[in-house]
Amino acid sequence: MNLPAMHRSGSAAVSRPEAANRAAGADPRPPHRAIEPGSRSCCCPSEPVAQVVLAPVGSRAHEIDLLLCAHHLRRSVPTLKSPGVAIYDRHGRLIEAPARVFGRDR
Repeated sequence: MNLPAMHRSGSAAVSRPEAANRAAGADPRPPHRAIEPGSRSCCCPSEPVAQVVLAPVGSRAHEIDLLLCAHHLRRSVPTLKSPGVAIYDRHGRLIEAPARVFGRDR
């Protein structure tokens, strides 16, 4: 994994019309920033399809963003079901079931 590609999360609540239309408390996390065009995955040279946000733990007081390609996201789904992990699509929308969205590995 390319560790320098990991960075502090810039997640802040983003004002979006679709967020205002949802019932309060419908999403456990606010919308996240979109993946920038031309970005590369942390795990390989593929285009990222999802952004994984790891919550602060222990001595790390900030969130970490990981950009994952579809293959590595599918392979990591069992591990990513941990508490404190949020997965967002390329547009910054929370993904509740990544295995369903991105299919299964063959």
